[in-house]
Amino acid sequence: MKIHFSYQERLAGLLMVFAFLGIVAFIVGAAVKNRWLEPRIPFHTLVVHGDGLRKGSPVLLSGIEVGEVGQMVIMDDNRIDVELLIRERHAHRVRMGTIAEVKRLLGIGEKRIHLVSGRQIAEELPAGALLTANEPTDILDALSNLDLSQYITTIDRMVAAMEVTLGKLEEENRLIRMMEAFDQMGPGMERLNHLLAEIDEPLTELLVDQNVKGTFKGANKLFNDPNTRKAMRAVARTFEPDEMNSLIGRLNGVLERLDTLLADSGHLNGALKGADKLLNDPRTNRLLTSLEKLTDAEKLEKLVDNMAIVANQMAKIGPTIPEMSHDMITALREAVIVLRALQKTWLLDEEAAEVLRELKKKD
Repeated sequence: MKIHFSYQERLAGLLMVFAFLGIVAFIVGAAVKNRWLEPRIPFHTLVVHGDGLRKGSPVLLSGIEVGEVGQMVIMDDNRIDVELLIRERHAHRVRMGTIAEVKRLLGIGEKRIHLVSGRQIAEELPAGALLTANEPTDILDALSNLDLSQYITTIDRMVAAMEVTLGKLEEENRLIRMMEAFDQMGPGMERLNHLLAEIDEPLTELLVDQNVKGTFKGANKLFNDPNTRKAMRAVARTFEPDEMNSLIGRLNGVLERLDTLLADSGHLNGALKGADKLLNDPRTNRLLTSLEKLTDAEKLEKLVDNMAIVANQMAKIGPTIPEMSHDMITALREAVIVLRALQKTWLLDEEAAEVLRELKKKD
């Protein structure tokens, strides 16, 4: 069965075909112009502030668009992983040391990512490499961080303080008296100018004096001396925060120990109480009195004389002491022999045994 189309239907069909072909041509032209079909090489960078960035934001290199922003993912540390899709023919220009700077257009438009690399030729980065991000503060970011209410409050306080100050100046004609005082400063300035004119010549002579020049040279030599520099560095290291914090920490520890020592229940309080008790003891007073008597000049002199006499006598007796000791030991040995001989006699045998038993009972 044949289907017959009218002239109008054929014309409408042709128009639809031409319209479809026009749409296809427009899409192909847009794809070619915007390079939608050109392969992209992905890179990544981490930024802190993601406002102003969106998927499709341009990526520029030397002012020329070389790609766009892809996916944006929030990391665990709240930073944002921004995917940079660089066209394949420009990907080899992303090299080691390339920095991704996030900037706004003219400081107020949407943000763009500018790739900044050094002049020297560095190693190419592989696909998926992480670029260092740089986020300079722009006008909108600075304005968004301003706390206008706080600034307005501060300005109000300044205006109120100025009003109070002006009110105080107007009381009791203080402002008029201040102006009069300023007027009186004219003669003083003239006298000061005259004084400076008088000391100009002596001061000039002093500055050109060879002794002063020598002094300055000596000071210059002193300050340029390596030992002086070492000393200044040592002093500077002493005032470093770490050294000062360590010193303050040790001082705090010493003060804590002193507080513990000086507390009511501390060792110092107990020692003072013991010392007070010892000083109030009558025996201590008697001991001190005895020491005072002993250290009396006359008694001490007599004691020294007596010690000298005793030492003289001991010096005389000293040579005979060994002989006396030997004679004494001999006499004691003979006495022991005699006593043992008497003990063995039948008269003292029982008495000696009885004495031994008594001694054992006592022990």
